Amino acid sequence: MKFLLLGATGATGTLFVKRATAAGHEVVAFVRDASKITPPDRLTVVEGDVRDARALTEAMRGIDAVVSTLGLGKVKDPGNLIVDTTRALVRAAEDSGTKRVLVMSAFGVGDSLAKASAFARVLYNSGGKAPFADKAAGERILTASGLDWTLAYPVLLTNKPAAGDVHAVDLTALDRLPGLPRISRADVAAFLLEAAVEGSWSRRTAVLTAGR
Repeated sequence: MKFLLLGATGATGTLFVKRATAAGHEVVAFVRDASKITPPDRLTVVEGDVRDARALTEAMRGIDAVVSTLGLGKVKDPGNLIVDTTRALVRAAEDSGTKRVLVMSAFGVGDSLAKASAFARVLYNSGGKAPFADKAAGERILTASGLDWTLAYPVLLTNKPAAGDVHAVDLTALDRLPGLPRISRADVAAFLLEAAVEGSWSRRTAVLTAGR
């Protein structure tokens, strides 16, 4: 398959590139600054603004699926970054004919916050409500589109090696997620690649924790 990847220079995006290219897939990394990435084999780098629908449309030509691992890091006030990016992404996907879009979000966004433990809710809120609100608003744009979308809601991320055992549950089927579970970025990258290749989790939100 051929993927367009947003967030390729981030921690999870880097892992997705390694896993996808190692499996023989082609990846086009759409980045703001091409000097920040060293292309391995089977990786093409395109420089551009993720809020530029026209540039995204051009980058999507011949793409089988778009994967976004864009994050806000420790940004307290993202403005409308994710909303603007998602709006551009949806328009570009529709204009280019690319239907499959997978987005890594975070547990605690939107309806998932009420399903977190009390301790987890305090932690999520301490990181600033604005980033999660921006993500939630962007996701409403995506889910209202006619695209074949998948949202991934990983719990607290770690940089540990992949365990190879991801537990994915549909957000609508989850009642409560106790404690403060964790999952490695490597396992999240693996889930995104598997869901994209297999076409699973179509128009669904997957809450990701370490297997149990």
